[in-house]
Amino acid sequence: MLISRSTALVATGAVAVLIAGYSIMGGQKRPKHCVFCSGPLDRIVYEDDEFIAFHDIKPDAELHLLVVPRKHYGTIKEMTAQELPMITRMYELGQRLAEERGYEGDMARFGFHRPPFNSIHHLHLHCLGLPFRSRRAALPFTEAARAWFVPAARLIDELSKARDNHVLAQP
Repeated sequence: MLISRSTALVATGAVAVLIAGYSIMGGQKRPKHCVFCSGPLDRIVYEDDEFIAFHDIKPDAELHLLVVPRKHYGTIKEMTAQELPMITRMYELGQRLAEERGYEGDMARFGFHRPPFNSIHHLHLHCLGLPFRSRRAALPFTEAARAWFVPAARLIDELSKARDNHVLAQP
């Protein structure tokens, strides 16, 4: 793995991440401006060769983890059926991390923001353990908000049905 030394405070919209120390991402080609690729990230709860998971700096629920692939992927609009196995592993990891912390069934939500409603252009799964911290915090994660938030199970279903590597359809 290539390791780079960096120190920076990066703030983007709903997410601010303190970056100090060594890069968490392997030697993939990635944009210089990507907060998640610049690493390391604080509040890490899990990491392996494929993913890293950490607490969101501005949690919207009692538990708010982000699961991020180490390899740079853009957003869900760029996902094809080819990425289905990786998305499925992300979802399974998020479920496991939430369950280990006591959140499952109706007390957990998993999903992705749909551009342009994402603040970071690096694929990341939101893993939420309810209750939400406020009504405002709950809005982006409801079925009514499907224009900007896609539940992980729905994305997996859509990618499973995708043919010929077409990108995800708009709502």
